[in-house]
Amino acid sequence: MGTSSRVVGLLLLAGGAAVAQSQKGARDAGTRPPAATKTLSQQAPAVERSLPKPDYLSELARSVLRKRMERHGQDQMELVLSVTLLNRDRVKELATNIANEPRLVRPIAGGDDDVNAALPERFFVLQDELRSRAKGLAQSATQGNDAALASEFGHLVETCVACHSTYLKP
Repeated sequence: MGTSSRVVGLLLLAGGAAVAQSQKGARDAGTRPPAATKTLSQQAPAVERSLPKPDYLSELARSVLRKRMERHGQDQMELVLSVTLLNRDRVKELATNIANEPRLVRPIAGGDDDVNAALPERFFVLQDELRSRAKGLAQSATQGNDAALASEFGHLVETCVACHSTYLKP
């Protein structure tokens, strides 16, 4: 099993475990399981919803990145479900939105006070990789190959994890 398949499998297992645990708790308490319309994040409040604050970034830089990460987090949760349920149209739409998102530009010479100057170069490399992998995911959504769809999604998640790691430890 490749790394991408393992990443996708772990995401799905974590989501399934959270849902199963919340349903078990409801049964144990003699109540009905939560409605299927609740999002995974509503069903699993114990899951951390943000990364710790890195000390090398200013509050302004963290604020800029936080908005982007929150948007990606919402897209990612929806992508997990859309890929799993083979909703290819929605996968294509979400992946295309990620690919077309305006990118943060690399610092320019003499721009030492720019917010982007505080970001490590690896961040910009991963931003480009995310765009490329999102395009690959959107393309795979149009091909009808379920294995390719899962693999492309796994590659996208690998980039997300690498970026989060870079954010925390440049």
